[in-house]
Amino acid sequence: MPRREFPGDPRSESNIVPYQPATSNSEGSIYYLVAFGSSMAALFLKSKWIAWLSLFSSLLSVFTERQSASSSGSTRLSTITLALTSLMMTYMPEMVNIFKLKGTTSAPATTQ
Repeated sequence: MPRREFPGDPRSESNIVPYQPATSNSEGSIYYLVAFGSSMAALFLKSKWIAWLSLFSSLLSVFTERQSASSSGSTRLSTITLALTSLMMTYMPEMVNIFKLKGTTSAPATTQ
């Protein structure tokens, strides 16, 4: 259908830009999958190296994620939370031992 020109129409043919769909950046989703999988592996295997890898890849997935109106912050928060949880759970036995040692040495034993 041809375009009808109206008097005083400010549009010109030279200003028309054809639509080009946005290219998808799949790096963020790959890092997200690595972060999720390594967080779960660190929780099950209690491996500190895997927990640090999950934290690193979750931060990469957050920083490489494309911002859009439809994306919510819940996926970013959940990947970081899961990575921090796996890191905390791998170091939990050491923290408990430290607190046990501090508890026994700081309070002197009383005899009656």
